[in-house]
Formats: sequence, structure tokens, C-alpha cells
Amino acid sequence: MNDMKRLVFGIFVLGLSLVFSFCTVYAQDKVRAVGMATIHKSAVDIARDKAIENAQRNAVEEKVGVMITSFSEVENFQVKMDQILSESKGFINTYTIISEGRDGDTYKVTIEADVGTGRLKDRMEAIALIMARKSKPRLMLLFSEQTQKDAIAEAAMAKYLMSQGFKFVDAGALKKTKGFERLQSLNADRKEISETARRYGAEVIILAKVEVTTKSFKMGDIEVSANEVIVSGKVVNGDTGEIIATDSKTRKGDIKVTVEDAARDLAKEMKEQILERWSSELTNMATVKLVVFGLKSYRDLSRFKDLLTSEIKGLKQMHQRSFAKGEVELDIEVKGNAQSLADDVATITLDKRRVTILEITPNRIEAKIVP
Repeated sequence: MNDMKRLVFGIFVLGLSLVFSFCTVYAQDKVRAVGMATIHKSAVDIARDKAIENAQRNAVEEKVGVMITSFSEVENFQVKMDQILSESKGFINTYTIISEGRDGDTYKVTIEADVGTGRLKDRMEAIALIMARKSKPRLMLLFSEQTQKDAIAEAAMAKYLMSQGFKFVDAGALKKTKGFERLQSLNADRKEISETARRYGAEVIILAKVEVTTKSFKMGDIEVSANEVIVSGKVVNGDTGEIIATDSKTRKGDIKVTVEDAARDLAKEMKEQILERWSSELTNMATVKLVVFGLKSYRDLSRFKDLLTSEIKGLKQMHQRSFAKGEVELDIEVKGNAQSLADDVATITLDKRRVTILEITPNRIEAKIVP
């Protein structure tokens, strides 16, 4: 009988501990956070929405902070934090408003949010892996004009993208050349963009422009002005001249604030498109530009292309872009990346002449056939 009591008691304790464990795990995903927003021109409803968004961001920030420090990655804390916070809504399963109300010119909301830590962890690891495998390509940001509005937009986009871990190349030297004027038109050809990128050490170029339209109208005896801002741009692979992403954002309001908001939103959207493209390249096919010098004849070229077809692992397609004076330019679609392609190209011999790799960037390889 005593053995039976001990068995029942043991089962009870085990069950109770499991319940407490479950509750603890569940409670760990519940975060209470406060969000605030300034009320402009008596627009309480807009301020309330922004306060809720701010509270959601703060809830995710708290959870990400715990996760990052628990992984002992404190040195990359801010970069990873910013990467996640731009998508904070996507990690909130549900939330409950505990309290809300106006306090002077501020609207304050307290929420209890259920944060999906599993998705957070997956996203953190995915972003870190993509950036690492792409060797953190360097960006160059160029606006079509050099006015105050362009400077504001450039600063906002650069600040956001740098917070995401992107490295920037200073375009100051380029802006002093005639080539900058052609790039400013946003219509430069692929070859020109690629040559500019290589010259200044950028793997990615963002070409952008800001358009501001001001309309005036009367409300009774009062004349009112309304500003519409459009910030648009395209992201170009500096190695190949290929367009990676393109988008635009439109906002209305005070010019400085509106330009900053539109530029930041455009940078966020472009970042997502860039990451999506890089992720696809890493898991599917990547296009790498292969430039080879030292071919003696068209016959050499034909034999070299045959060797590429037989020796390159994961090669899907090969497109010849140009051939002149012993130099060929090929676009190679391959399963893998530029480094793995370069490793295979370096093993090729053409009539006892070997291939020497001269330069590798994330999407471009330069090589020379030597005796």
C-alpha cells in the first residue's frame, strides 16, 4: 500500500512539474511592452496605431535581446537587432491591449504580446547565414541629383542599410568624374555600371532619385500647401550589371520628414528583395560573370567552352556576351557560388596551358590562360 501511495505521489509530482514547465515555457513567450507616439494635428487614431506598432517593436526587441545575449553574440547585437525589428509585426502571434490613453500630446499603449520565438530564431540565423555566404558585399549609393532632398534621402537609406550590416563604399571620388553624370540618369548600361563598380570596389550599386511635388489649394480663405514625395531606385549587381531589385515609395507631408520616411521604407523593401535574391541564388542557381584573357584564337575559345561544360560542377547554362582580342566574357549559371566556380575553373588546362585566377568577387571571376 505504501508503494502504491509513493507511485501515485510520484506521478502527481511528475505531472505537476510538467504543467509548471509548460506554463513557464508559455509564459516566456509572453512579453509586456509599452509603446508611445506623438499626436500630430489632433490625429489620435494615427497616433494610436503608431503607439501599438511601437509597443510590438519593443516586445520583439526585448525577446531578441534575450535570445542574442543567450547565444553569446553580443558584438553583433545591434546589427541583428535592427534586422529583426524591421519585421517585428511578423513575429507577434497575438497581442492584448492592457491599457491605453492620451497623455497630453502623447498616446500611450501597454500590450501583452505572444512572440513567436521559433520564427525569430530561424530568421536571425537565416539573415546571418545569407550575409556571411555572400561575404557581405559592399554597396555604393548614388542619387540622381545632389540637392538637399537627395542628401536627406541618402543619409536615411545609408543609415538604415548600415544598421543591417551592409558595408558602404564612399561615392565621393566618383561624384567628381564625368561618369557620375551618366549614372545619375538611372539609364546607364550594364557594362558601364559594372566597370564603375569594379573601379570603386562596390559589388552592389543602388541608383536612386527623389521627386517632390507641391500643390497649393484653398480651404476657405486659407491657402494650404501639400507635398508629395516619391523616392525610387533600383539595385544593380555591380559584377554583372543585372538589376536585383527595383521599387518606389510615396509619402505626403513635411518635406524633410516625408523624404526620410520614404527613403527608409524604400531601403527596407530593397533589403528584403536583396536578401530574397541572394537566398535564391544560394539555394538554386547563381549567375557569375567569367572573364578570361589569353585565348589565342576562336578555336581556343570553342575548346575552352567545351572544357567548362565538362569540368564545371553544377553548370546549367553558359551565355557568351563578347569575344575580342583574346578576351571572352561569359555569364555562367551555376549551382553554387563564385568561389566554387573559380575552384573548378582553376583545374582546367588548355593545350597544356593552365588557368590562373586573377580576381574573385561575389558574382565575378577574372582569369587568364598562361603557359
